[in-house]
Amino acid sequence: MPHKHWGFDIKTIDHTVSPKTDFYRYANGNWIRKNVVPPAESRWGSFNILRKVTEHQTLAIMNDLLKKRAPKGTDAQLVADLYRSGMDMKRRNKLGASPLAPYRALIDTMKPATIEKVLAKLSIEALTAPWALAVDQDSKRSDTYILHLGQSGLGMPDRDYYLKDDAEFIRVRTAYQAFIKKLFALSGSTTREASSAMETVMRIETALAEASMDKVDMRDPDKRYHKMTVSGLARVAPGFNWQQFFKTLGVPPIKELIVEQPEFMTKAAHLLKTLPLPDVQTYLTWHLLLSSAGSLSEPFIKANFAFYGKVVSGQKVMRPLWRRVLQSVNGMVGFAFGRLYVEKHFGEDAKRTMDQLVSDLFVVYERRMQALEWMSPGTKKKAIEKLRAVSRKIGYPTKWRTYTGLVIEKDDYFGNGVRFGVMEHKRAMKKLKKPVDRTEWFMTPQTVNAYCSFNLNEIVFPAAILQHPFFDLSNDAAVNYGAIGSVIGHEMTHAFDDQGSKFDKLGNLKIWWTPEDRKRFDERAHILVRQYNEFVVADGVKVNGELTLGENIADLGGLVIAYDAFQEYLTRTGDRRVIDGFTPEQRFFLGYAQQEQEIARPEFQKFAALNDPHSPAEFRVNGPLSHFEPFYATFKVQPGDPMYREPKDRAEVW
Repeated sequence: MPHKHWGFDIKTIDHTVSPKTDFYRYANGNWIRKNVVPPAESRWGSFNILRKVTEHQTLAIMNDLLKKRAPKGTDAQLVADLYRSGMDMKRRNKLGASPLAPYRALIDTMKPATIEKVLAKLSIEALTAPWALAVDQDSKRSDTYILHLGQSGLGMPDRDYYLKDDAEFIRVRTAYQAFIKKLFALSGSTTREASSAMETVMRIETALAEASMDKVDMRDPDKRYHKMTVSGLARVAPGFNWQQFFKTLGVPPIKELIVEQPEFMTKAAHLLKTLPLPDVQTYLTWHLLLSSAGSLSEPFIKANFAFYGKVVSGQKVMRPLWRRVLQSVNGMVGFAFGRLYVEKHFGEDAKRTMDQLVSDLFVVYERRMQALEWMSPGTKKKAIEKLRAVSRKIGYPTKWRTYTGLVIEKDDYFGNGVRFGVMEHKRAMKKLKKPVDRTEWFMTPQTVNAYCSFNLNEIVFPAAILQHPFFDLSNDAAVNYGAIGSVIGHEMTHAFDDQGSKFDKLGNLKIWWTPEDRKRFDERAHILVRQYNEFVVADGVKVNGELTLGENIADLGGLVIAYDAFQEYLTRTGDRRVIDGFTPEQRFFLGYAQQEQEIARPEFQKFAALNDPHSPAEFRVNGPLSHFEPFYATFKVQPGDPMYREPKDRAEVW
C-alpha cells in the first residue's frame, strides 16, 4: 500500500474541492476519481485494502504450512488441512449435495413428536434453527454466563425486506424467491416442487418477520433483556417442549435464561406446532440448504453468490477460491492461525507504542469528562469511575483459545465445518458452569477491525488493524493520532454512546445516571439523529439516524478525543513542523479522512444504509467534522460554507 514519507499521500487530495465545502472529497477526491471497485468487491477503501494486504500476509504463512505435514492436532495441522479440504473443489464437486443426506433424512423422517429433538441436533451441528441460541454474559449480572434465545430464521438481511414495498425491498425480495427455487432445484426438486417450496418458505419467513423486533429496537439492551425460567419460557412460547429441546442440546440444568424477543419466540413456537408437518420440513430443508451452500459444490456456491454477492452487495464476480477458503479458516480456527500471524507480523514496539497512545487518550477523555458543563457531579463521578475501569486488549490474547479434540481432515470440508460447530457448541455449554473469562477475545489478531464490549467494559484492537493507513511507527504523529487515535477514541466512546452508557463500570445494565443528565445526553444525541437522517445514498435511500446513532456518537467522540490527545503530544514535544505545506492540525484531519477512504457500489450503499449501524464513509468524516470547532479554525470555515453548522445545531456529547 503506497504512502508518502509522513503517512499521507498528497496525490489523493482534490484541490478543485474546498475543504470548507466537502472535506471528505477534498482529502480523498483524486483517490476516488482514480479508483474503481474491484469486480470481486462490493466496496473498496482503506479497510478493504488493508484486509487484502492481511490476506496476502496470511496466504504466505499458509503456503509455508502447506509445504510440510504437521503432527495431528497441532495449530499448523488444523489450519493447513482445513485449507486443503476447502481448496479441493474436485472432491467437493464430486460429492455435490451428498453431505446433506443425513440431515435431509433427519428432517424428512421427522414426526410432530420429534420436532424438538431434530431442531436441537441441527442446532448443535451449526446448520439451522428458527431462532438463535448463544451463551453470553448476563447483562445485569456480568460476572455470570447465561443462555440467550433470540430471533433468527430469515434468509434476507432484515424483516423490512419481507414487509415493505419500497423499490429496493421489492428488487431483493424478487431475487430471493428465485434463489429459493434455484437451491431446491439443485437439491433434486422438480420445477413445480421448487416453486411450491418457495411459496411455503416465503409464507413462514414473512410470518417470522412480522414477529421480529426491528433493527433500531434491536440495538436497545433494555428491550432485549427478558430473564425468565424455562417454565416461564414455556408459558411465553407454549406447545413446544422446551425441556426436551434443552436436554437434547446438552444444556446443563439451568434456573433462568434470557429471551431477547418474547413475541418472536411465541410466534416461532406456534408456527412449529400448528403448521402442517410438510411445511415445517420444507422450511427446515431450506435453511439447511441455505446455511450449507457455501460448503458444497460449485453450483450451490454460484447460486449463493448470485443472490448475496450480486443482488444484495453488487459484486460482479466471486472472490477467488483461496480468499473464500482463507476466510473460512479464519472463521473456524482463527486463533490457531492468529498465533502464527502474530509471530510474523506484530512486534513488541508496535504494541508498546499503541499502549502509550491508548493511555494518552484515556487521560484526555477523563479531563474532558471533568470539564463537561451539562453533566452533574454525581453522574460525572460514576462516568469517570467507569472510564478508569475500561480494560484494553492490544494485538493478541494473553491466553490463546485451544482446539483440543477438534478433528480436521484434509478431504472433508463439510464435515470439518460440522465438527467445528459441535466443538463450539460444547464449549458454549461448558461456559454455563464456569465464571466469566475476561481474557477471551472475540476477534482474531489477523482481523482488520476493533470493538468495544459493554459487558466486559473493554476495548480491543487486533494486530492487523495496527498497520498503515491506521497506524505505522514511521508515520507522522499527526496521521497516527488522526487515524488510529480516532479509532481508539471511537471504541472508548462506545462505552458511553446511547446504549453503552446504560452499562456501569462492571459491565452491568444498570441506571447510573440522574434522569436530568440522561435527558440532556439524549437531547445532544438527537442532534445527530436529525443530521444523519438527511444524508442520502444511492437511489434516494437515506441513512437511518436512529440505527446509526451509537456509531455516530462514537465517531464524534473518537475525533475530539484524538484531537485533544494530539494537542497534548504537540505541547509535550514542541514539534510544530510544517510538512508539504500542511500544519500539524491540517495533517491530523487529513489522516482522519484518509482512514475512511472508500468507494462502493450502489447495491451495497443501499444495503448498508438499510442495515448497517455504521454510516457511509463520507458521512463518517464530514458529519463529525461539521460539529468540531477546531476543524473550523484550522480550515477557516465560515457561515455559509457547506461544512458549517450553526452553534445550536452542533452536538457536543463527550
